[in-house]
Amino acid sequence: MSNIFTGLNIGRSALLAHQAAIDVTGHNLSNVNTDGYSRQRVELNPALAEVTAQGSLGTGVQLDGIERVQLSYLERQLGRASTQHGYDAALAQGLGELETVLGEPSSTGLGAALTELWNSWDALAARPTDAALRAQVVDRAEHLATVYNQKLGDLAAVQDRFDEAVQESVDQINGWTRELAELNGSIAKAEASGHTANDLRDQRDRLVRELSAEMGVEVETDGSYLNIRMPGDGPYLVSRIASYEIRGYPDADGYLSDFRVETAPVTPQGGELGALLDLRDTHVPDLRDDLSRWMATVADRVNGLHAAGTDRDGQAGGLLFEWAGSADQVAFGSDSAGILAVSEYDALPAGTHRLQVVSVDSASQVARGNLSVGSATLTITNLATFGADYTGPETLNLDYHLRAVAPDAVQLYRGDEAVGEAQSVTAGALTSLTWTGVDGLDFAADVTLGAGESLVVGERSDGWLTTGTVSLDGGPAQAVDITVANNITFPAGTDLGYLGAGSAVVNLSGDPVPTTTFTVYDPAGALRVAAGIAADPDKLAAGYDASGTPGAGSGENARRIADLAVQDIFETVGETPSGYLGKVVQGLGAKARDAETFQDASGSVLLQVEAQQQSISGVNLDEEMVQLIQFQRGYEAAARFLTTVDGMIDTLINRVGLVGR
Repeated sequence: MSNIFTGLNIGRSALLAHQAAIDVTGHNLSNVNTDGYSRQRVELNPALAEVTAQGSLGTGVQLDGIERVQLSYLERQLGRASTQHGYDAALAQGLGELETVLGEPSSTGLGAALTELWNSWDALAARPTDAALRAQVVDRAEHLATVYNQKLGDLAAVQDRFDEAVQESVDQINGWTRELAELNGSIAKAEASGHTANDLRDQRDRLVRELSAEMGVEVETDGSYLNIRMPGDGPYLVSRIASYEIRGYPDADGYLSDFRVETAPVTPQGGELGALLDLRDTHVPDLRDDLSRWMATVADRVNGLHAAGTDRDGQAGGLLFEWAGSADQVAFGSDSAGILAVSEYDALPAGTHRLQVVSVDSASQVARGNLSVGSATLTITNLATFGADYTGPETLNLDYHLRAVAPDAVQLYRGDEAVGEAQSVTAGALTSLTWTGVDGLDFAADVTLGAGESLVVGERSDGWLTTGTVSLDGGPAQAVDITVANNITFPAGTDLGYLGAGSAVVNLSGDPVPTTTFTVYDPAGALRVAAGIAADPDKLAAGYDASGTPGAGSGENARRIADLAVQDIFETVGETPSGYLGKVVQGLGAKARDAETFQDASGSVLLQVEAQQQSISGVNLDEEMVQLIQFQRGYEAAARFLTTVDGMIDTLINRVGLVGR
């Protein structure tokens, strides 16, 4: 049954509840500028009613808890938006750095240096004996090499900085995951009594957002815990109170790679770390490779013309440009298709290489010449095409060869398919054979069969002819014919006479070509002017005479080199040197502009989600002041109520029984 002291308990509960509500409001106001803070609200509910004969009688108010105002799905959206914006912002900044390093177009860039070189050759063509103009050509060539080497050095430095940033990012991520695991434990311990650790949860959510901006992760709710794992059901980085570090191991270049969580391999994606890895492993190498291909092609074409000219003394010109680490020869072997190929290409250094090879038969690995099989000797002194371009299927390595089909007859084969007609061979003499109009080509072969000998059926000459067409970099099909001077095809997507270091596989066939040179460039290799020419500009091969008797005073070769400026020496894309460099610059600029556009777009999304989150969880000063006044008035009302109850008790105790006195 209710008594007069029930009112005291009701007033007391109201005072305590509104005092707590005022304290929570003050806590919100204190953290109005705290990053990641979620506003809090007291949960007030009527206290358990007392049942009386007259009915249920309220007993005041009770404080059921202090809750964060938050929507979990907005937190997840905020994490995803942070991941995307972190990636876009880091990528845009990194590509901007690469644009600064490239520095094109400018008066001090590669394009300007190359233009100066062409102009110096053009001036020398008019006055080929002028010592000052010769010195100017050497100076401009050295300047071009210096600018190129500087650009590659700057790119290497930027790549190193990106790698340092990758290491710092990984360390930061590991620090956050350890802190998240500790917070999981603290929150679980604090909430074991049934209360919510609001401020600790805010700290944890803020760390999750920072982690998401650094790298894409998946977040799982597990009671009081938040578990963090790599995307795509990858390994856990945080599981309850345990954390697991991401570890990276250096690759051959010393860059942090081969990332693992415990023993599980992982690929960090998204966020700032994902952008840094893309910049370090893709964008910088691609730009460096583009510049290296550009420079290697220009150097090769200049070298080719320079070697064909004559210097001031009438001597044949050599190489104008050299690559650091240049070699004199390359060892060749043969593959299963009978095609000669570089046998030690993994160790092939950068530089301009001279081919010094001996053709071998792929089946026997015997040097080309007399091929002995049993008691018979089949000597093929020549097997060549003439008079037509190949018009058959667009493929390389068609493997045309001769095969003995009878003791005194041979047949032309394409792979395992006989083509043309079998032809007889006279014993004891050299027999010249021809096949006309086979696959759109004419073939000629000289066969020597020893006196009293006979051919072994099935005997064949592998790999002595390779012909066909190849489509390079998606461009038009081009004829490959071993009768041309170069005698070389490059299967790495180019026929421009250069290859990337470590991937130089050169296919060739026909007679050895000891005078042919090609360049294997190293994306980190240094370019230089040949020491002999740098020391003596008179060795510049400005002279040229197509008749084979070039005059020392001629400037025709200087004119030919200067004309490279307007020639489409990049056949596969139909570009001049300046045009190709312009494409490289334009390509990088387009990537940078796209990255900035994506950064703005993802930034807008992030701001929108943050605004939505703040509208729910953020502290609004106006709203808090209204709440403060409301709770203040409630507290004052409770105090007035207690004053009334106190007066009732005073009347009961001090005044009852005093009537009539």
